[in-house]
Amino acid sequence: MSELGIGRGGERAWQRARRAGTILLAAGLTLGSGTALAPAAGAAQFQATGAVSAQAPTAARAGAGRAPASVNAHYPAVVTLSTISPSAPQSKDTLTVTGTVTNAGSVPITSLHVGMWVSPDKLSERSQIAAVASITTPQNDDPPELDPPHQQSLPTLAPGATSAPFTLTVKISDLNLDSDHVYQLAVDAQGSVDNGSAHPLGIVRTFLPLFSSTSDKPTQVATLWPLADPPRVQPQTYTDPQQAEQAVLTDDTLASELGVEGRLGQLQLIGNSIASLKPTWVIDPDLVSTVLAMETKYQVVNGDDTKGATAACKCTTPGTGLDAAKAWRTALQAALTGLTSQQVISLPAADPDLASIAHNTAAGSSTLTNLKQALGIANSDLGQVGLNPLQVSASHTVAWPYQGYTDSSVFSLAHSIGDTQIIANSASLPDSPGLTYTPNAARSLGNGMTGVVADSTLAEIFAGDLSTPTAQTMAEQRFLAETLAITLEQPGLQRSILVQPPRDMSASTAQTLAKSLKDAVAGKWITPVSFGTVAQATPTKGAGKAPTAYPSAVRKSELSGDSLTELAKTQDQLDQLANVVVNPAPLRTAFGSAILRSVSTQWRTQAAPGATFRSNAVAYLTNRHEAVSILPKPGGTVTLPGSSSATIPITVQNDLPQGVRNLQVELTSDNPTRLSVGNSASKTLVVTTGGNTKLTLKFPVQAFANGPVPMTAQLFTSDQGIETMYGLPVSFNVEITQLPSGVIAVMAGGGLLVLLAGLRLYWKRKKNAALDGPDETGDGPDDVSGDDPTPDGTEPRVFETSEPEREPVADLRKASRQDRENAP
Repeated sequence: MSELGIGRGGERAWQRARRAGTILLAAGLTLGSGTALAPAAGAAQFQATGAVSAQAPTAARAGAGRAPASVNAHYPAVVTLSTISPSAPQSKDTLTVTGTVTNAGSVPITSLHVGMWVSPDKLSERSQIAAVASITTPQNDDPPELDPPHQQSLPTLAPGATSAPFTLTVKISDLNLDSDHVYQLAVDAQGSVDNGSAHPLGIVRTFLPLFSSTSDKPTQVATLWPLADPPRVQPQTYTDPQQAEQAVLTDDTLASELGVEGRLGQLQLIGNSIASLKPTWVIDPDLVSTVLAMETKYQVVNGDDTKGATAACKCTTPGTGLDAAKAWRTALQAALTGLTSQQVISLPAADPDLASIAHNTAAGSSTLTNLKQALGIANSDLGQVGLNPLQVSASHTVAWPYQGYTDSSVFSLAHSIGDTQIIANSASLPDSPGLTYTPNAARSLGNGMTGVVADSTLAEIFAGDLSTPTAQTMAEQRFLAETLAITLEQPGLQRSILVQPPRDMSASTAQTLAKSLKDAVAGKWITPVSFGTVAQATPTKGAGKAPTAYPSAVRKSELSGDSLTELAKTQDQLDQLANVVVNPAPLRTAFGSAILRSVSTQWRTQAAPGATFRSNAVAYLTNRHEAVSILPKPGGTVTLPGSSSATIPITVQNDLPQGVRNLQVELTSDNPTRLSVGNSASKTLVVTTGGNTKLTLKFPVQAFANGPVPMTAQLFTSDQGIETMYGLPVSFNVEITQLPSGVIAVMAGGGLLVLLAGLRLYWKRKKNAALDGPDETGDGPDDVSGDDPTPDGTEPRVFETSEPEREPVADLRKASRQDRENAP
């Protein structure tokens, strides 16, 4: 060690003790901030070059591969690493580190040089790794740089982000480090500002994994390899002049994504190149269905096609991705050939956002029921159909909520739609504090459900932007350090873990993940296995099974309750429309898929396109629902002249390409005494018509008086004996004019006869009462006064009489009819 310029033994011991104290203090602060003691939980929250807090994963999304994002005014030199070669060196290797120093300050940096050092303190716990990753500035107790042969002088850097590259080398054997440990590796920049003395102006810290042994129990690592993309297929189809149907896509960007330089093209190529590392393909069947639709002629939206795309509407343009789609699907099929369901996972069609749906309490239980029904259909039908063209055996009962964050409601939803396994983030299922090593990923959750827990720290390493060499290098070194530490926790105990990259993994992230896996496998402390192998491992005693609260930061990106309520209403519209068309299967397939696409997990990171997609889908379904309707009356008025009996025409328009059934029309009068509609049997007529037709129905009416009468026409349909209104009612006025005088005379004569019959009965009873004598009181209308003698001149007799009962109206009308019959 004297060759490296390190001071006397006592001084080294003192510095080593101070460094150990700093690391332990940082680890203690990290643990004290709420991170579990068990290393399985990631052991710490960290910024800049570390994993982000489990409570704010979407806010930070920094990942472990990023250089410090902010510049400390006291440390204006930003040091970044471009390469570390080899990533996992052996004792005989020479370590080469390249990078760049940038002056991010406001004054020149003079007398500048960079140096490298490796701390002799072993990072034997994952919490210590996290603590080191959280330190972004030079510390007083940092080890001294290696001697000048391992340093490099740099020119003066003017302010304004000027930079200079560097290359440092050192033999691993010269470091005198024990093998089979993780160490801290750092490169610092020292120089002068404002003509002051030279001192540390910036630093970058990373990790040096050393492992020369061959582990008898290397950690089993399963890696998810997602193939998912935002939905693009619209529910409507394009009908060409030959009446052939073509799929309509939102845009044509998928054509470039599928190319060899595109994201999905790169994912397929890289995934196939690491077949020996056994990546587990996680595929959205909707993506496969879209690619298949692109292999023939398809259209791309370039205008408003909510009424249906045709050659006449000029609202679409031909797609350009036919060749790219064929090549991508063929290559993917070849990559999956021979794989079993343990290494291929089929997501539900369109990858619905389980957490958003499960947390949809504000939208009501009916919304949740409708969406769960759609999810069940996707799992059982659409999903399997989508992967059938790939001719691959896949698992269809694995749930993967967004970033693996779960809670009891997400578990319950996954179970209700038929899933038996769920991929969960370890931040959602923390281990007991007494567990001092990383447990197996598999957890028994009860009710036949198995949780397969992805390590949250490993997930966050690949969650950020890894598009630069610096980010990729930092991510890889962190991954190697974490996985080696896991193996060294219990060298004699076989463990199995799961690596979960983002479901929208970029090509650069895929390259970094692939290289990290290769280097760790070459280092012999991990061995690659399939998802099925990890899921079937025996759960570790003490591993977490009780979910924590769903992170509030993640919940903010969920779909709103209003959006889900609107989609649930759309499902109701779809059910009603399917109930009246002759062939409902195409509608259910198109719009059922559209509803699932509207709640895709992909919209979590693309809120605006997601809102547009939902709006378009809802608008088109509403348009199709309204395509079957009652045509309004011109001017809102119908004139009924010349007769008391007539018919009112009601026209039903069907703009759908197929016929309708199970539909009725009801016409009602708001004033039946002035205008009545037929009899009860003629008020409702069954409608059956072909596609793109109009059918006019005539309702008999009877008018009784001149003037306006409001009327309402309404469509109805029935399902399992329950009748519901279809569409909105159509209201109009019937103007009765010039009702024939004969009709009025007959009506008036009839009324007069009724009146006369009543008067006749009245006078007849009065006459009879007079003959019988007055009542006891001598008053009342039938009273016979003593001044009025009887015809024979005698005094009238006095006796009691009861008041005659009133004749019912029906009897009066009957009497009137009798009088008319007896009349000469």
